[in-house]
Amino acid sequence: MRVLWLVRDNLTREPGGDTTQIVRTAEALRGLGVNVDMSSDRRPRLAGYDLVHLFQLDRLWENEPRCRRIRSGGPPAVLSTIYWPADQYDRGGRTGVQGLLARAFGSECYRSLRIAQRWAMDLRRAVPARDASRPTWSFRRSARFCLETMSVLLPNSRAEQDAVERTLDVRRPAVVVPNAVGDEFLPPADDWPGDRQGVLCVGRIEPRKNQLTLIRALRGTDILLTLVGQAGRYSAGYHRRCRAEAGPNVRFVGQAEPSELRDRYRRSLVHVCPSWYETPGLVNLEAAVSGCAVVATEGGCTQEYLGEAAYYTGPDDPASMRQAVEAALVGGPRGQLGQKVAREFTWATAAARTLDGYRLALTQ
Repeated sequence: MRVLWLVRDNLTREPGGDTTQIVRTAEALRGLGVNVDMSSDRRPRLAGYDLVHLFQLDRLWENEPRCRRIRSGGPPAVLSTIYWPADQYDRGGRTGVQGLLARAFGSECYRSLRIAQRWAMDLRRAVPARDASRPTWSFRRSARFCLETMSVLLPNSRAEQDAVERTLDVRRPAVVVPNAVGDEFLPPADDWPGDRQGVLCVGRIEPRKNQLTLIRALRGTDILLTLVGQAGRYSAGYHRRCRAEAGPNVRFVGQAEPSELRDRYRRSLVHVCPSWYETPGLVNLEAAVSGCAVVATEGGCTQEYLGEAAYYTGPDDPASMRQAVEAALVGGPRGQLGQKVAREFTWATAAARTLDGYRLALTQ
């Protein structure tokens, strides 16, 4: 089977959780005999491929031209949606001009404006005219167009599938493909507390990841908080605010290589992912398998993965976040979560489920 993966154009320049998901799943699929080619072209050549695989529903300025190409005579297509409605984040967490627009016009209108903004940016960057052709201006119409082009959807959870169906009123055959942890974080650790200390938070420093609320939640305590990650692409100002409000108990250590990150997880008592939403957040899984007690927000599909084994908090409530962290420091890991993650959430499983989706798409 020969499959073309159409990925975002900054997949490796600005790596995120989706970068890990894409790279690791591709590696595991190749081990199953699938020939995977990757491209960021918006109007790719599709001849010779059995299937096309797209990623990220909300990157419509890239995916809509691709879907037009597929509809004009391409092979069957699947989409890893990597999507969650951002209404709560738009109302309470998005900052700057984008936050003002989202609150003034509503989440859906803001997303339509974002499509127009990216089209204008493409023109300014002199993207070839064929790639910067005028998109559908409505987020809803564009999203539905892309979804209806797909033979099969590959959400990361049943909750994500439900969110797509509920908010966009499109139903397509779907195969849930779980996110996973890499082998470098295995075997699962069981040495809590051992030499562990403090609280760790891993992720790009940006408004959606919500580190500022965590800093405020632990202000005035003697709880050591270590933030691992660099500022997001448009989040230098947010990063400066985090540093300005951080007390003496907060350390910023920048980006970490996988081996260093594994060590940091295994030296920490608690990991906090304070994001407004995650699908479900690879750091939650990495921290769990590394033996940390896990504190997470309820946004996204986190609860489908972690169940009752995590400590939960609201993303906009510093008092609730502090209580959850303090409870995790005392109570430790719950419900053998690390063992569950190591057993159920592997890239081999993700690849096998992806292959199930491909086979389903080829029979539609």
